Amino acid sequence: MIKKFDLLEKLFTSILAIINPILIHILYPSLPTVSQSWGTPLQPMFIISNVLVSFFLFKLPNWRIPAILLLLLTAFNTDDFYVLHNIFAILFFIFSAVSLGSLHRLNYYVILYLGSICVMPLGLYWVETWAILTICIYHIHLIFYTLFITTNRPNSL
Repeated sequence: MIKKFDLLEKLFTSILAIINPILIHILYPSLPTVSQSWGTPLQPMFIISNVLVSFFLFKLPNWRIPAILLLLLTAFNTDDFYVLHNIFAILFFIFSAVSLGSLHRLNYYVILYLGSICVMPLGLYWVETWAILTICIYHIHLIFYTLFITTNRPNSL
């Protein structure tokens, strides 16, 4: 049985992950990527948000590789480890697409996720933000779906 605390924890983490790129853009609109917030006073939020999301994703079997990659891209900042950070970031987004496709009944999220490529002319920041928002909405959808299933399941005797 799913504990309500676990659902609230997942929901909080997903909402924090949504707020992160939005807040970065509001306060530092000239940053070319979300990861560039490392060099700003928002660095702690970037780290905490990514670590919490990584922890949350690691609990899900199909999301363990993206979880590890997210933790690695967070550990290797863009200032000192630019190439390594970008390799981890690219792999994170690729493996996230694979993980999104793992639940066949929600395959439309993969299409929405790949739609992030369409905003490439606006800049990499917007591609990342679109992809992050899609991942978050997918997980929020699963949270509410799980809550619906568990609350509407007939009690077994």
